[in-house]
Amino acid sequence: MTKPMKYKDLVRRLQDADFVLLPNRGKGDHEVWQAPNGTQAILVRDTECSPGVTREALNAIQTSKGDN
Repeated sequence: MTKPMKYKDLVRRLQDADFVLLPNRGKGDHEVWQAPNGTQAILVRDTECSPGVTREALNAIQTSKGDN
């Protein structure tokens, strides 16, 4: 089971995996992050990301590393 993760820690992991925040993407407090290979992760900007959001973002990081 995936545990919740702080937003800033998850963003740091995405940036370390070469994901970039896409400008003008997402609605409201949602952000779309994209890796160079096109893999995307959607985060909700809050102090802590839910287990589901954390799991999807970590899976996107693994997918982006596997395609290189």
